[in-house]
Amino acid sequence: MKGHVPTPDALAEKMVRRAFRDDPPDGDDRILYPGAGDAPFAAAVKRVCDEEGWECPDGLAVETNPKHLTRARDRGLTHVTFEERDFLADEMLDAEMFDYIIGNPPYVPIEGLSEGEKTRYRSKFQTAIERFDLYLLFFERSLSLLAPNGVLSFVTPEKYEYVDTAAPLRRLLTSDDIRVEEIEHVPEDAFTGLITFPCITTVRRVEGMEAPHETRVTLRDGTTHTTTLPDDGESWASNVRGADLDDMQTGATLGDITERISPGLATGADKVFVLDADEVPNEIDEQWVYPTVSGSQLRDFDGPVTDSVFVCPYKSTGDLADEDELDGFYQWLKEHRERLEDRSCVEKGKTWYAWHENPPMQDILQPKIVFRDIAKEPRFWAESDGTVLPKHSVYYTVPKDGVPFDELLEYLNSSKARMWMEAHCQKAHNGYYRLQSRVLRDLPVPKEWAETFQATL
Repeated sequence: MKGHVPTPDALAEKMVRRAFRDDPPDGDDRILYPGAGDAPFAAAVKRVCDEEGWECPDGLAVETNPKHLTRARDRGLTHVTFEERDFLADEMLDAEMFDYIIGNPPYVPIEGLSEGEKTRYRSKFQTAIERFDLYLLFFERSLSLLAPNGVLSFVTPEKYEYVDTAAPLRRLLTSDDIRVEEIEHVPEDAFTGLITFPCITTVRRVEGMEAPHETRVTLRDGTTHTTTLPDDGESWASNVRGADLDDMQTGATLGDITERISPGLATGADKVFVLDADEVPNEIDEQWVYPTVSGSQLRDFDGPVTDSVFVCPYKSTGDLADEDELDGFYQWLKEHRERLEDRSCVEKGKTWYAWHENPPMQDILQPKIVFRDIAKEPRFWAESDGTVLPKHSVYYTVPKDGVPFDELLEYLNSSKARMWMEAHCQKAHNGYYRLQSRVLRDLPVPKEWAETFQATL
């Protein structure tokens, strides 16, 4: 199976002990190892059972890679049968139920799948929506094979807790007969040589639940708490991260009071279109020159005023200028034509000096608030002149008429707003957060700002 990442022995044993903690196995129990690799979990089961004096459960290990299977069989584990099978194929549905399911499902984004695989998975799995990852499907298939009172323990990326694509999985994990007992976030470097954001999820199938139950959560800083997870597929981020944000809900959101929240401009050739302000060639008229800022410059310059500029072949309407309108600028562009033609947007039919997207000039050339797309701590700056064209690593938001600009900026930089963002935004490496438009649109804001905007209509 593609997407295999070896599981460290210590992590495998930790997961095995957790699965067996409340219900030690005996010889009549069955255990499944999906996407088994070279059998780190089966080996951990043997070590733990020998140490504790338990009988090993009867195991089935499923793997598609024959090289992994050879190494697994060479371990000499007698409690497990190794089979070269596709865990996501229909034939797995004929397997009996299992009392334990333990594994590290393959992480394969949709770009790693063939068109045939995408079509097949979308027809068979309710979790195969949008830009799904293969580990979501492993969760779904495993839940269908989990016996009553059975325990599942998976180590996966934590992002299933909050990304939109994983909403069907979150609904499955909070259905009437499934209980998420524990989620532990393990160190980013838990997998040697990789920076990931893994978590161990421990799930039990129950006979039915009369009331919402609590899930124990351990964060990477070692703190623990219990929470009740939403059962409607909505993000678990604020619940898992332990943020009490109920008092922020006003019925109004940042999306309600802004014209747009968008990333800056992607040219596909910033080395051509971005220059130092004092290096703009004389043949480029100043009407085609705009200040710009990157994410790193926002930090270094403590704001959007920098020494960099875009030379921009677009008119104030957002339309690409014709050759004769550009005059000397066009002659300068022709010197870079070979580089500009070697871009994906040109291959898709764009004019050779066009950008990846037509810039929304009428929106972007307004007073706006700018911020980095990835930040250790969310921070926002005013671009009050409305002259800066931010690069793609800078996001911007344009308040609607009647919304107080300075008060909005102060609110976005407040501890309350930062707490909400840290509870809802996707994690990047080293403790950074991704400030994505689709998330920030839901940031609660004071209700009176939305009412003020409505009053101006």
